[in-house]
Amino acid sequence: NKPSDRSKVEAVIPRVIDQFQTYLRELKVQDLQGSAGIYRLQMELLWRVNQAAAPVEIKDVLFQEILIQ
Repeated sequence: NKPSDRSKVEAVIPRVIDQFQTYLRELKVQDLQGSAGIYRLQMELLWRVNQAAAPVEIKDVLFQEILIQ
C-alpha cells in the first residue's frame, strides 16, 4: 500500500466504473443466484479492476450493497 499506488488507482477509477457498468448491464438475475454467483461476480470485477490498475495489484473487491432488479 504505497501512496503512489493509491494515486494510480484513483486515476483509473472512471475507466473501472465504466467497465463495471458495462459488465453489470449484461448480467441476468440467474447469474447472481447463490453464493457461487456472487463469488463469480466478485472475481470478474476483481479481474477488471486489476486490468485497469496494472501494474498495481488490487487484492479484494468488497460489496457494501447489492441491489438486483
